[in-house]
Amino acid sequence: MTGTGDGRGVGAAPAPAARTAPYRVGVIGCGGISNSHLRGYREIPAVEVVAGADVSEAVREDRQSRTDELGIPKMYASAADMLEREQLDIVSICTWPTLRPEMTELACDAGVRAILAEKPMAVDLAGCDRMIAAAERSGTLLVVGHQRRFRDRYIKARELIDSGAIGEVVEITSYGSADLLSSATHSVDLIRFLLHDDEAEWVIGQIDTRPQQRQNAPTGYQQWEESGMRYGHHIETGAFAMIKFRGGVQATVESGIVQRKGRGGWPMSVYGTEGMLEVGPDRPAAGEHLLRALVKGQADWLYPEATVTAGFKEEVEALIDVLEHGGEHPLNARSARHVHEILMAIFESSRQRARIDLPLALQSHPLQDMVAAGEVERR
Repeated sequence: MTGTGDGRGVGAAPAPAARTAPYRVGVIGCGGISNSHLRGYREIPAVEVVAGADVSEAVREDRQSRTDELGIPKMYASAADMLEREQLDIVSICTWPTLRPEMTELACDAGVRAILAEKPMAVDLAGCDRMIAAAERSGTLLVVGHQRRFRDRYIKARELIDSGAIGEVVEITSYGSADLLSSATHSVDLIRFLLHDDEAEWVIGQIDTRPQQRQNAPTGYQQWEESGMRYGHHIETGAFAMIKFRGGVQATVESGIVQRKGRGGWPMSVYGTEGMLEVGPDRPAAGEHLLRALVKGQADWLYPEATVTAGFKEEVEALIDVLEHGGEHPLNARSARHVHEILMAIFESSRQRARIDLPLALQSHPLQDMVAAGEVERR
């Protein structure tokens, strides 16, 4: 594949190409989050998962021995070997974020047509820019897994907002359940989704960096006792931020130990000039709903019907649609980069004790820098 050099490879595709055989899919990094990718692919007849790559021998043996939806027929110890031998069309990158820029470059250089990279896009903006540059060079469609945009309750919420049911949006509050990069990346992306990808003007925030008393565990904490890191990078213990968008809306994000109790599962509150709506968590408690709204002209809450959806199948279907018909993917890499820029600005605001105006020139991760300078104690 030759590079286009015109940016089409970031989130859009050129003219459609005829396709008869299934798209050949490979997965780089076959740990826990890859299960969701595999389940999504299995629901789509137009794709076939043919190979995976993982450095763990135990993971490779497990995937290759399985006969269920989570099995992978051929496993490699090296992503480079898999990319060289398998003639892949689509690659899911499910490694830790520290490795995603390198894996994206490998996949682009191998000529794959599309990449679905897990979130967060990378650790710092330098990594995000490496990924975008690689996709532009090769003409590869690069998508980042903020798949919650495809979940029914957020779609219904945006439809209510667009209908004018709560008047003009004034404020949005979103709750992330863990650290900013692992969890609140969804929170910020969902705010932007409700605002039709409005860009942030400035950010002010604070992080809590007290040591966390943890033991080694799954979901990124496998090396916690040795490194004090999650998914290979440093994390904060809690965060709070205010984000001002160009259209005038202000949003707040709460995560970690400063998040209000019982607000896990990415719920949101949206306040308008003539009403409000609440998006419920992934697993509503007794008496909670996936979506409810106080709309203008109504005294009581309305409960629009919303179903529980995962979003992984839908993000792949949208990827295939862009490959075959052109256009821009809703989870395009430039949108994900702006989400990451907002997250980096929260850390930088805490470091500088000041409002951070965007765009952000800093390419490194402020928390990583603070740890390296001895300004933050780890563990």
